[in-house]
Amino acid sequence: MTAATDQDLPADAAERLDPDLEGAAGDTEAAGNGEVSENDVPAPATADTPAGSPCGQCAEYLDALTRLKAEFVNFRRRAADQRAQASQRGAADLATRLLAVLDASEAGAVHDSDLVGPLHSALLEALIEGGLEVISPAGEPFDPNYHEAVLHTSGEMTGEASGEQIVTDVLRTGYAWSGRVLRPAVVGVRG
Repeated sequence: MTAATDQDLPADAAERLDPDLEGAAGDTEAAGNGEVSENDVPAPATADTPAGSPCGQCAEYLDALTRLKAEFVNFRRRAADQRAQASQRGAADLATRLLAVLDASEAGAVHDSDLVGPLHSALLEALIEGGLEVISPAGEPFDPNYHEAVLHTSGEMTGEASGEQIVTDVLRTGYAWSGRVLRPAVVGVRG
């Protein structure tokens, strides 16, 4: 160590850095019993470093640590968001694959409501609890984001002059998962 460096460090810090100095080894052994010795207490600030103000390098380390902590918090938040989105996509994919089973059970429930009806109801309830939304818009205004029109009846035939298209028949139920349309409802519209 240079003489200039020794002057900048407190006395006990210089002893801890240079093991050849007298008293350093003996003080460490004495402090090994769990008690705090004089050498473990930081020395008071010198005229070069006033109390309470960190040195320049310490400030840089503190700034870097603060930035690293903020980056880590942001990383954890992004990772949690990505896990939640992946979970939602996986659940929506599973629900999409189960729509064929749901359609078959719905058709079976129409023909034999005593045997297939409870199965269809149980399957539908389980999917709805998981986040499935049923799109069955009979009597509502037509929305191309949620409905696919395959039949169109003019409103003039029924005596209506309104320009708004209304869903009259639901030919196939549509489904959405957490606001995202999995399959639009196939409908007939009037208007």
